[in-house]
Parts: sequence; C-alpha cells; structure tokens
Amino acid sequence: MTQISGGDDEAGAALAVLRAMVAIADSTVAHTTEQLTLTQFRVLRVVAERTPVTMGKVAEELAANPSTVTRACDRLAALELLQKAQNPLNRRETLLAPTAKGRQLVDRVDHERRRVLTGVLDRLDGDVRAEVLTAFARFADAASPTFARGK
Repeated sequence: MTQISGGDDEAGAALAVLRAMVAIADSTVAHTTEQLTLTQFRVLRVVAERTPVTMGKVAEELAANPSTVTRACDRLAALELLQKAQNPLNRRETLLAPTAKGRQLVDRVDHERRRVLTGVLDRLDGDVRAEVLTAFARFADAASPTFARGK
C-alpha cells in the first residue's frame, strides 16, 4: 500500500493519488510522443478541445505564461501538429488549430492513458473498483467549478 507522507490525513491520501495520476500522465506522454514535453502536450490538448482558440485563451486555460505557450506552439507547429493563422477579426491575435496529425497524437495518448488506467483498475476487487470509480466521478464534479479543464 502507498505510504502517505505527513500522516494518514485525507489531503495526504488525495496527494498520493494525484502523484500516481501525474506519473501516469507523464509516462503516457513520454511513451506515446517521445518528442513533446508535458507542457507542449497540454497545449496541444487544449487546442484540440477548444478549436479554434487564441494563444491567450490557451495560456489562460493552462494558467501558463503567454511566452511559454508561444514557445510550445512554435514547437508544435514545427512538428506539424498545430496550425497557426492570424485572426481575421483581430490581427493582433493568432488562432490555433490542431492538424490531423496533432489530433491523432492526442487520440493515441488518450488511448494509452485508458489502457494504463484500465490495468490499474483491473487490479482492484469488484466492490473496491466500483467505489473508486464513484469517488473519481464525485471528485471530478467537486473539482470542476475550479478546474474545469479536461472535460
């Protein structure tokens, strides 16, 4: 069983789950893309989910520095995963959209994440698995007003 630092408190238990989920997120991006950082992938995911979207909106969505998003978008465009175009309604804005290759990459990472998560869930007994899935759904609902990303 995972040791929870700082005692067996509720936040510590949630932190242990968060660390496991982040490890899964990191490893599936690294395993599937080999060429992107987690930040670059997160940018691509937001663009794929919100197309068309401006760089400013992506930075806001990720709570990231605009220059970080700009660098990530430049890298994604160089890899032909993202298209950039000037907004015809506001020439100071750049619109972003994923390429077909970019959408396929997001789909591959999602597939890999589902595979890994299914493997973890399959290690749980049926009743425990049902409880965990219910808890995940409730947790996601509780977090959604603050952290609506990823839907």
